[in-house]
Amino acid sequence: MTGERGSSIARSLASSWLALGVGVAVSFFLSPFVVNKLGAAWYGVWAVAGQLVGYMYLLDFGVRESVIRYTSKYAARGRRDPLNRVLTAAVTLYAGITLLTLMGVALCVWRLPYWLDLDPVYWTDTRWAVGLGGLTIAQTFLFNVFNGIVFGLRRWDIGNAIGIGWNFLRAGLIVYFLMRGHGIVALATIQLGVSVLSGLTSVAISTVLLRRRGMAFGFARLTGRQFRALSRRLLGYGAYVIINNVGEKVIHASGAVIAGLFQPIQAVAHYAIAGSLMGYLRSLLSATSQVFNPLASHLRELRQGEELKAAFLLGVKLVVLLTMPVAMAFVVLGERFIGLWMGAEFAQPSGEVLRIMAAAAILSSPQYVFSSVLYGISRHNVIAALRIGEASVNLVLSIALVRTIGLAGVAIGGAIPSVLIVAVVMPLVACRIVGVGLAEYYAQAYLRPALAIAPFAAAAWWVQQDLPAPNLAVFFLHMAVLTAIYAPCAFLIVLNARERQFVLERIGLRAALRPGDVR
Repeated sequence: MTGERGSSIARSLASSWLALGVGVAVSFFLSPFVVNKLGAAWYGVWAVAGQLVGYMYLLDFGVRESVIRYTSKYAARGRRDPLNRVLTAAVTLYAGITLLTLMGVALCVWRLPYWLDLDPVYWTDTRWAVGLGGLTIAQTFLFNVFNGIVFGLRRWDIGNAIGIGWNFLRAGLIVYFLMRGHGIVALATIQLGVSVLSGLTSVAISTVLLRRRGMAFGFARLTGRQFRALSRRLLGYGAYVIINNVGEKVIHASGAVIAGLFQPIQAVAHYAIAGSLMGYLRSLLSATSQVFNPLASHLRELRQGEELKAAFLLGVKLVVLLTMPVAMAFVVLGERFIGLWMGAEFAQPSGEVLRIMAAAAILSSPQYVFSSVLYGISRHNVIAALRIGEASVNLVLSIALVRTIGLAGVAIGGAIPSVLIVAVVMPLVACRIVGVGLAEYYAQAYLRPALAIAPFAAAAWWVQQDLPAPNLAVFFLHMAVLTAIYAPCAFLIVLNARERQFVLERIGLRAALRPGDVR
């Protein structure tokens, strides 16, 4: 990677990690507060209702990803008119999608209490929360074009800065209203209000960014034939996106729903706690890998194949390096952490689920970079097919196993296909497309990171057995020491010479390396 492009990636990643860190910190302190104020039963209702309504995000049909792709493509060549035609078609499509979403919201408001077999005492508030949550999703579609512009121009720093501000506002409002005795209806109202404000901000920011590039956005006059042609392009790219999104939704959101259908509603809280911790890790990996989507599109448009391979391998190493300490800590210390964080009654059931999910994540984390890069070069049909296959097996196994071994069965049902698809099948197909050898891939994705994490894992096991943390302050002190053990191992074992030099330069040090040093 060139120095300028490397700096751009570093800036994007730093802003994404900062935004995610703020989000995780806010959620960390907010989660036990919300559970305590709502109670396990209401929290379970909130979690399941949110997962079910969240399926309406699938109505996006991949248009947002298409906007990111074409914004990056046309911005690379400064082609304003083709971009405006694409954006106009995208806005028109989203208007129809929003109306379709509102119809789905009405159906969910009517039928959800029956689908979940809820006690009538929950019906009124659940319906209000579902309706407001659906409206939040519906209005999000209207602003997705402008979010896509910001990300397509690779201005993750601006988008993330906006997200940080609204995250703090949302958290403050939640604390204020729950302290005054409000429940899930207040939570849903807050989500809707903050989402609208965030969307309006994205409109303003994207307009300014395009104008600065001499590509000011303006609605183009489209004939019926032009609109149909552009729609086919957007939905043609997006068709595989929607297939992939369906798979992703089944994989990550069906667990709580299956638990709610086959276990007492209170048990959903146990699953949701483990799921929320894994959600933080997924958000970290998504925030890291998403910068490689428009970058891959840009490199493919300029026919820079070697740079694309380098970007792909860099992305794989980044997500694995980030996954290893978090997932290993969840496996070894997760039950202890949940007990200190949420309460002793959640430690064992949530800890067991978390352990299974985290063990699978150690092997399946490269999927985020595979998806991002293949999206950028319009080969995401591969990802779509594999994710649907994984989702199908996940669903069948989870339903079968939850009946016999409970919540752990749901986690196992998701872990088995995830590991097989990502660690075995996906590299065989995707590495050939990108042009990376399998031996090099497995060495970068698994062998070197495994060597780097070994001292961390051994030290964590010793801490769990002989020095268990009595409170969260001590627990985080342990994690700081463990991270200090892991960081130099990862730096020396996983990164190559050029990458080590780049890291040292970013933190104000200079590596004594010559340009001819080997990788």
